[in-house]
Amino acid sequence: MYCLLKPNQYSAWMTYTDVTTDGWNRLIANPRVLPSKDAAPLLIWGRMCDTVEIDPESNRPRCIGDNVDKLYALQIDVDGGYPIEWFERDYSKYSYQLYTSYSHTFKEGGDRYRVIFPLAEPLYVRHLVRPVKDILHDFAPMVDMTCYDKGHWQIIPCIRAKDAPYEYRQHDGKRLSFKGDNFAKIAEEYSEVAEARRSFAEADRDPSANHGGALEYVQRIFDDAKEGERNRTMYAKLMWLRDGVGCTATEVLALRPPAGSEDEYTKMVQRLF
Repeated sequence: MYCLLKPNQYSAWMTYTDVTTDGWNRLIANPRVLPSKDAAPLLIWGRMCDTVEIDPESNRPRCIGDNVDKLYALQIDVDGGYPIEWFERDYSKYSYQLYTSYSHTFKEGGDRYRVIFPLAEPLYVRHLVRPVKDILHDFAPMVDMTCYDKGHWQIIPCIRAKDAPYEYRQHDGKRLSFKGDNFAKIAEEYSEVAEARRSFAEADRDPSANHGGALEYVQRIFDDAKEGERNRTMYAKLMWLRDGVGCTATEVLALRPPAGSEDEYTKMVQRLF
């Protein structure tokens, strides 16, 4: 199948490469011997977006996460603390390809290996918001969260010398699926919350540029105001909306006052505006 290829760790561009089943079987069983892993090609089992940002020097798609559209496999890097035999025991029901990394046995901490889980349905990179990453991390908590970043590249099977320690596993089972988790809905809801927070922050930085954001920000504070602090909160925020934002009396009267302060709020607006 076609997957994304990054020629080496420092490449600014990427391209497609055709990795056949036979070709992959030969590679995982006979890893390349390389003097440095910096020279090793890297793969993402996925596809690019229809429209991509181009690297000006190579005139090829830039090697950035925003140029990746979807993944056909979940790729994780286990860097010690979770032996291969534990992995085989705990993930025996899934299909996976496992091979030890370039630094396997050359660093302390135990087995170091890479795993590729073929997915039952594509995972769209645009859905990789924090709550979705948390779900993925629940599935494989032994790895660093960066494994779930968009644009997570994985070095091909390679070793530093012909006699360097190396192991691999090719295990048949069911394909990994997150269909029931509805990542699209999670990502949509997360984006809505993030946009609201961005709006509040923008209004606080430059309130005159966004009356709507400033009013939403104040409404949130009013809704959370505690008894005993409501008058002080109303006064401070009304002064900010008047002098810092430039809101009108009509705009602030449309806000919902803190609970139990309706009359006081109307009088305060009439006095200040």
